[in-house]
Amino acid sequence: MKSPNRALKRAQIAFSQAVEAGDWSSAVAALDPLIEAAPGNASLHYNRALALRLAGRPTKGLAAAQRAAGLDPSNIKAVFEIGACGLEAGEIEVSLAASETCLASDPDDGDAALNAARAALLLGRPETALAHLRALPGNAIDVAHRLAESEALRDLGRLDEAERLWAELAERSPAEVLSLRTKGARGRIGLSVSHLVPARHDQA
Repeated sequence: MKSPNRALKRAQIAFSQAVEAGDWSSAVAALDPLIEAAPGNASLHYNRALALRLAGRPTKGLAAAQRAAGLDPSNIKAVFEIGACGLEAGEIEVSLAASETCLASDPDDGDAALNAARAALLLGRPETALAHLRALPGNAIDVAHRLAESEALRDLGRLDEAERLWAELAERSPAEVLSLRTKGARGRIGLSVSHLVPARHDQA
């Protein structure tokens, strides 16, 4: 008869190995017996949410993140995953609310600000997107933030400012800049694969 403790230890090892390999589907599978053994462990549900999103299953990831946050409302990583999963799952209002909660906890969180800006743009609220992006310190801003800022400026009709940003970004992100320049005020940025996945916090 297998020892439960030994089986759980194997699951922990399998999870760590799957994360190391970037095999998120296997990471999800490894977490299942751990969650079955400790269903009230918020950290496990958070890790499941992260793994599910990175495995391309954001709707299930959202449910796992909401479960984690319900078990431990102080777990800001779980709230971040609600925002990240919600953005990919099409739950845009949910995503924006969660990302803004993260920003209330840490106004310098560049990942949460980017998710909030993307959600706000999808909801047709460019002024909200711009406010979140411009509240960040310089060391939290990268190309993705600048592209989102230019989209917000475009949607606000501030085309001279948008053009200045596009001129700065054209060499590094030509496809994205071309997409922004050629789409109308309600167009949406044509992101590369690397930009499609919301930036993620480390697993617990």
